[in-house]
Amino acid sequence: MLIRLIRPHSNFGKSLFYLLVGYLVIGLSGCTTPPRTEKPPTSVARAMETRSFSGNLKTVLKASINSLQDMDYTIEVLNSDVGLITASRTTENKKAKLASEGPQEGMTDSEKACLAIGAIAIIAVIAAAVFDDDEDDNRRGGRRGGSNIYTGGSNDNGPDGPMIYRYKVTINLTELNGEETNVRVSASGEVEQDGKILSTGGVHEPEFFQKFFAGMNQGLFLDENQPIKTN
Repeated sequence: MLIRLIRPHSNFGKSLFYLLVGYLVIGLSGCTTPPRTEKPPTSVARAMETRSFSGNLKTVLKASINSLQDMDYTIEVLNSDVGLITASRTTENKKAKLASEGPQEGMTDSEKACLAIGAIAIIAVIAAAVFDDDEDDNRRGGRRGGSNIYTGGSNDNGPDGPMIYRYKVTINLTELNGEETNVRVSASGEVEQDGKILSTGGVHEPEFFQKFFAGMNQGLFLDENQPIKTN
């Protein structure tokens, strides 16, 4: 029976089998949701998001802007009086995983789509086996009639467009004294495909913050070691 399902004898069964394989390949490619990480405890998150830098508010603010621009972020809000920066970036390449903010209730759209694809696959396999047996019976009975094979159009209900990743970064700067400034970075994002939001969440990957702070350190180092112009 298993061989009959995998290698149908009838033309209809073969056509249905190939259509099923193509449907599963296309459908299952859209079943995956972007990987998510768990949100860390507040104390861990704050330690990961916060650094202190030598320099006054103006100097560290400039280094923050430069680091964001080096990471291809666009500055949206800049308030030097209160030390606030917000920036965003839209890309087709995933830059950081999004963390789950809490338990997910019910099934996601992707899980529902996968369940529907699985149900259709089971029905198609059963139909292929039934029609394969019917055609074998027709051969045994000596009945030779023209059979219309419906190859059908591929009803691709899967996603068509690429995944779009949108990230937003908020930076709060607090001048501790004239020689040191505290920087806290928070980031969030969302994933969109074909106009539908697939997932949202905060960014809590250490690598993301390490890259930003490393850019700040580099910028501050270059500013401190710029050659003094003389007339």
